[in-house]
Amino acid sequence: MAAARAPGGRRIGNGSEGLAQATTVERQAGTPRRSGGRAHGRGGAPQLHLGRLVILVLVLIGASFYVAPLREFFAQQDRYQHATEALKAARADNAAYTLQVRQLKTKAYIAQVARADSKLVPRDTQVFVVKGLPGRDAEMAVTTTTKPTTGSISVLDRVEDLWRTLLH
Repeated sequence: MAAARAPGGRRIGNGSEGLAQATTVERQAGTPRRSGGRAHGRGGAPQLHLGRLVILVLVLIGASFYVAPLREFFAQQDRYQHATEALKAARADNAAYTLQVRQLKTKAYIAQVARADSKLVPRDTQVFVVKGLPGRDAEMAVTTTTKPTTGSISVLDRVEDLWRTLLH
């Protein structure tokens, strides 16, 4: 395709005519193509790209600088969580102990604890232990089928003892 000439001797065209000629000359000379660096069908070892290797090493070094503080942050978060739980438990224990100290200042609470823990009763009080009642000792209730002996308390003595206990 010939380029048209404009008045004054200039050529008019799209400028690709010279480019097409240069590619044809390059292919005829047998120079390898730049895309891929090797022609199809040729086997060979892959080339080591130094730039890619340097970039990979820099990324790994950067990741190591990022991972170590991140790991330490998560460990610190775990320690904080455990310390928070321990503090919450200590505050609950403190509240329970404070309540117990306040209650220990009253005589009624001391008497209640003495009765429950040590089986203690106030002076001049007659104590009756009744086994087999429903409640705490329901599993341990034992029934006896033996008949009372002559040395045991009679029914009349028991009623009299109960009457004395209620009146005094």
